[in-house]
Amino acid sequence: MFRGLISSGRRNLSRSRPIFGKVQDFLGKARIASEHGCGEITVINDSNTFTWIVMDSTTGSANSLSNAYIESCKQAMAKVDDLVKENKSKIIILTSNKETFCVGADLPTVYPMLPEDKPKLDDILDAGNELVDRIKGMQVPVVAAINGMALGGGLELALACHHRVISDSDSVKVGLPETLLGVIPGLGGTVRLQKLVGLQTATQMILAGSQIKPAKAKKSGLCERVIPGDDRFPNEFRFLHGVRNYVGKMVDKPLKPHKGRPVKAWPQDKLINNTFIGHRIVKSMSLKNLNKLTKGKYIGQYKALESLIYAASHSEKKALQKERELFTECLFTPEAKNQMGIYFLDEASKKLYGKIGVKKEEIPEIGKVGVIGAGVMGSGIAHWFAARKLSVFMSDIQQKFVDKGLAFVKKEFDGQAKRKKMTKQVAAERTALVTGGTDSDNLKDCNIIVEAAVEVMDLKKKMIQDLESKGILDGKRIFATNTSSLSINEMQAASKYPENIVGMHFFNPVAKMPLVEIITGEKTSKETVAAIYKLTLAIGKKPIIVKDGPGFLVNRVLGVYMAEAGRMLKECGNPEKIDKQIVNFGMPMGPFRLLDEVGFDVAAHVGPVLENGLNSKRFAVDEDGGAVARLCKMGYLGKKNSKGFYSYNEKGKETGFNSTILNPIGFTPNNSFCYEDVVDRCTLLMVNEACLIMEEGLVDGPETTDLGMIFGTGFAPFRGGLCSFADHEGAASIVERMNKLKAKYGDHFTPSKTLVKQAETGTRFFPERPFIKYQERKGFPVV
Repeated sequence: MFRGLISSGRRNLSRSRPIFGKVQDFLGKARIASEHGCGEITVINDSNTFTWIVMDSTTGSANSLSNAYIESCKQAMAKVDDLVKENKSKIIILTSNKETFCVGADLPTVYPMLPEDKPKLDDILDAGNELVDRIKGMQVPVVAAINGMALGGGLELALACHHRVISDSDSVKVGLPETLLGVIPGLGGTVRLQKLVGLQTATQMILAGSQIKPAKAKKSGLCERVIPGDDRFPNEFRFLHGVRNYVGKMVDKPLKPHKGRPVKAWPQDKLINNTFIGHRIVKSMSLKNLNKLTKGKYIGQYKALESLIYAASHSEKKALQKERELFTECLFTPEAKNQMGIYFLDEASKKLYGKIGVKKEEIPEIGKVGVIGAGVMGSGIAHWFAARKLSVFMSDIQQKFVDKGLAFVKKEFDGQAKRKKMTKQVAAERTALVTGGTDSDNLKDCNIIVEAAVEVMDLKKKMIQDLESKGILDGKRIFATNTSSLSINEMQAASKYPENIVGMHFFNPVAKMPLVEIITGEKTSKETVAAIYKLTLAIGKKPIIVKDGPGFLVNRVLGVYMAEAGRMLKECGNPEKIDKQIVNFGMPMGPFRLLDEVGFDVAAHVGPVLENGLNSKRFAVDEDGGAVARLCKMGYLGKKNSKGFYSYNEKGKETGFNSTILNPIGFTPNNSFCYEDVVDRCTLLMVNEACLIMEEGLVDGPETTDLGMIFGTGFAPFRGGLCSFADHEGAASIVERMNKLKAKYGDHFTPSKTLVKQAETGTRFFPERPFIKYQERKGFPVV
């Protein structure tokens, strides 16, 4: 539910022309009776019958509800009123000249606000509500023609309209994702959406912050017509023609707003939407699900549920006032500031071409991609490329391995079709994008070659040299290794073209983990980095740039975390109880459950790599690698062979703690083990290691660190990331606690120079952020 917390898909990678052409171009001079510029909006009188209100932001690539936009709307609505009075407007169409319809609130304006700024917030909410009330109160039909993404306040604008039609283009989605930013809809979303789609569907959409496609929007009752959107030939204006033809049927007809899902046809809707018992059922089921998924940590979801249930049984006026109060309450919580902070980090990460030093237009098109290695990672990467419409050639040393990899790709796409995520035709088209074989000459058709073979340095160096001898790596093609721990610098030393050698570290499972670490060696060129950065964004992943060093960023930070878990196991702390402590802190899983996912063999390999590479015992548990290494030698590999700290069914779903695993290592429960120290022992070591990484210059600052830990490990988003968490705890408190842990458990708790300096100076990692100190929440919020 929260894995891709801020990856809302609001913007495409680059600006291009509107997907259907400008409204003015469609109408032409013959139809335009008059045109009126109103700042960020243009009002067009079409044939003295249709009035087009065309959103076209002058300040950004997408329309948003900024102060300038609201002021433009006031001017536009005044002009519309004039046209209605003159009987020159019988239908009003709200649409956009951008690729998006409208992406919601102007976050840069509301994000910095603190409780003392409430009067400013009230002014913004007053203006927004005045606008939607004015739209809803028009005496002629107002139709929202949704041509692109309509999110948050953008969808709330559409909900205020009497009718909604939507383009069927792949890029179009609608939703109210505010809860993913720690707040709730603030312009009537919790009130008006349920009137169209029903309380249960509205609750599911808003609590998950989900974005739905056009077909589902129509089926749910949110929109009444899906109109073909993609032009088949230049200047077809297919969507705009369809909109004009459809709304033309409403001319001179009585105003009859769309009512959404036909309640009469669904008896269960009457129970859910119109009875106290139905409301209680939705509330109870939603709370049960929220408590399970969020552990009570994400306050926005609970407040959204409160607003939804209240609106179901109160007048619209009272419900809108309640929603406004709850929105304001949420905005001034540390969770909202933290989750919005992540959103801004994510958005900024899409604009790093300037930092790399290469302009986007100077980076070649991606073209076909090669993948070497058809195992779990290789086939997973190939599938993900194909899912993003990239052609792939997958190679391996034996055809049987290739066949197995191709079968995996087909199985994944067939599964998506079965789950209605795509049609069977699309699944077949995506599957066909991946071909494979053992002849490496096929890689000559690829601009970028991603290597995902076995983690053995000598093998990777030989592979590079073989590809160079065959002319495949020729100084033009890029070799991107998916290594999780091996040195890029060492690989470059074996290459004729070290500038084209780079790390592209995907995380397992590829389809679920959004992060990609781009690892730069000493000789990696900025053009190579930019090309891999572009590829990473193009496939919808989150890129961070890390300099070569043992474990890079994420695995190095996880290294100290997992090593400490190993020490706690050595002290006979109960693994299940330790995991529960970490999950309650906000991590998606505890260290022992994570060990099952990673694999005991991988953990046993990475630990010594970090220990030897950094010449530090903080990554070591025992001389023999500790209990995990011993279990690995006994055949325990974790989830991959269903022999780990937890049990799994035949579908790989966890079924509970596996207590029998403790017997082979001679585990005896330690009744004096201090479980109160568990969270500090794990999390403060992570903070400290991140500081050491930044001190060594391997990443460029706390922004990259937090992006890496959030999207690479699932570090609690409501805490804002690892460095944000440290800011809330305070460096002075962290240093004090680490010194106590040092005295109790060992020198690996020695605070870093960064933390000591921050403690002395009272500084933070993010001093410019609006700061509301996080307070631990106990239990579950009351709704």
